[in-house]
Amino acid sequence: MLAMSPIYLFTLAFFLLTALVAVWRGGPWQRAASAVMGIAWIVSNVVPFDYRSPPWGAVSADSLVFLFLLYGASRSRTWWMPAAAGFQFLVLATHYVFITDIRLEQWAYVSAYYVWNIGLITTLFLSCLRHGRTGRAAPAAMPAKD
Repeated sequence: MLAMSPIYLFTLAFFLLTALVAVWRGGPWQRAASAVMGIAWIVSNVVPFDYRSPPWGAVSADSLVFLFLLYGASRSRTWWMPAAAGFQFLVLATHYVFITDIRLEQWAYVSAYYVWNIGLITTLFLSCLRHGRTGRAAPAAMPAKD
């Protein structure tokens, strides 16, 4: 059995919950984002990473997620897509720092990576919960005066 860190398990469980909420309550952008993020997660886990060289599979998958979110931010007119793209940009910045200095401590790299991913997932989760809400209930119609 593979050993998984608690932060990995937490993030995976949170993402799976968010994907279910996106299917249940989310709109087309939320569903698409959860699908793209899920595919990227699978690719990142399938491509081997030896902790001594840059994780090119994860970098490629995260880059494609960023491009999708950037496209969505420019087209969707939603509040959450620019925030999600910003968090994904920070994920890519974390990759860049690790690639430029491979001597970086693993705990710092992995910690920052998960912090930004949790921010991204939280943004998607909140957008799914808010999807379709109009704010306050409409006031009752006033009876017509004769």
